[in-house]
Amino acid sequence: MIYVAEGPSAAGKSHHVGSLQIPKVVCELDRHLRPDDAVSLEETSRFWVRRNEERWAEAVHDEGAQRIAVCDTDPLKLHYAWTLARAGLDAKADAFTCQLTLIRDSLKRKTLGIADLVACVVPSELVLRTHRAGDATRTRRNFEKHVLLAAPLKEWYEALN
Repeated sequence: MIYVAEGPSAAGKSHHVGSLQIPKVVCELDRHLRPDDAVSLEETSRFWVRRNEERWAEAVHDEGAQRIAVCDTDPLKLHYAWTLARAGLDAKADAFTCQLTLIRDSLKRKTLGIADLVACVVPSELVLRTHRAGDATRTRRNFEKHVLLAAPLKEWYEALN
C-alpha cells in the first residue's frame, strides 16, 4: 500500500507522517534542487517529472520492503502545475498540459503511479499561519504562494475523490 499525506505548506504533513512510526518515509523533494531558470518549459517539466519518478520508485521499493510506503506529499505531483494555473500564479499556464503529457507517458511506463490512499488536509488560512509561526525549524520561503494554492489543492483532490 502506498499512502500519501498531502496538503499546503504548514498543514502538518511532515508532523503527521513522522507520527506514524514507519521505519522510512518518502520525503518531499529537496527544496534546493531546481532546474536552471533558462531552460525551456519542456525541460523544466521533464526535470520535475524525473524527480517525481525517483520518489515513486522509492515508494514502490519501500512498499515491497515494509508492506507500506508513506509519502510526505504526492509523488505524482501533477496537482502543483494545475493549482498554480488555477490560482493564476503561473505565467506559463501551459506547464500543466506539458507535465500532463509527460506524466501520461510515465504512467504507461509504470515509472509513476497513483497512490492507494491520499489523505489531503487543507486547514484554514489561520491554522496554516499559526502552524508556520510555531515552527522555527523551517523557513517556508514560498509560504504566501502556498496559502493561495490551498483552495485549488482542495478542489483537485475533491475531484479525484
